[in-house]
Amino acid sequence: MKKYDLNFSTCVFLSLLLLFFGAFLFYPASFMLKGAFFSGGRFTLRYFSLLLESPLQRQSIFNSFAIALLTTALTTLLALPLAHWMTRFDFRGKTLLGGLLLVPMIMPPFVGAIGLGQLLARFGSVNLFLMDLGILAPDKPIDWLGQGGFWGIVLLQVMNLYPIMFLNVSAAMANMDPSLRESAHNLGASGWRLFRTITLPLILPGYFAGAVIVFIWAFTDLGTPLIFGFSRLVPVQIFDAVNDLNTNPMGYALVVFVLVLTLTLFLISKRALAGRRYEMMARGHTGGAEPQQVEPHILHGQHT
Repeated sequence: MKKYDLNFSTCVFLSLLLLFFGAFLFYPASFMLKGAFFSGGRFTLRYFSLLLESPLQRQSIFNSFAIALLTTALTTLLALPLAHWMTRFDFRGKTLLGGLLLVPMIMPPFVGAIGLGQLLARFGSVNLFLMDLGILAPDKPIDWLGQGGFWGIVLLQVMNLYPIMFLNVSAAMANMDPSLRESAHNLGASGWRLFRTITLPLILPGYFAGAVIVFIWAFTDLGTPLIFGFSRLVPVQIFDAVNDLNTNPMGYALVVFVLVLTLTLFLISKRALAGRRYEMMARGHTGGAEPQQVEPHILHGQHT
């Protein structure tokens, strides 16, 4: 088939595809944009100004950004060392550990939220156990989850999203040319300096791709905050506004805000990743660069 030669079956398939996206994507998006930007048949930005004027909406936006940023930072601190160890070293049980590290990806977030809530709530298992031991006063339970569940949400997000960061960083590290690290090591770089000057710049595109996914996921997650009863978040505010969209179009404005944020981060990631996959240009991969143990008598023979 020529590049622009379309037969009947192809046209039918494209038409059905266009109808599908028109009915389930473009129409809902246009309906939402109309509700966010038009009032009484006239264009207006009034609903967006109300977002900034409302203390509840401002607090919700701030909390969502705080959770997303903290989740991204903590998943980075957890995933970077794990990816380094799993790609640079060979040890017994490595395959099993690699599989266990990805288990949170198949576990629904609300399952962990329910379990963590039962364990660390103000009258959860931990506090009740401490009360039975007489260590904790019954009228002064410890708020382990912090600020009505804020830190519980962050902890659950980190545990559920770090595999995404881990997979992206591991793939970037695995595609690095080991000769680059060896050359830097021969020139005297080691430890933190080697990571900062060689490894980090090479894995930055892969890391940034994972960080964007983690940030957007944490920002838009609805199930975990609902389980914890933490309502001052943008997804929960949108969920609450769904029930009264006919009288409260603020939900439309919040949806547009989230879409603009997601689109902006996507464009930034595309801009940052375009043409910068330097680690893919080299020969080989780190699988052949794993440190190997050398027998002491071999070193002694070489020395003599």
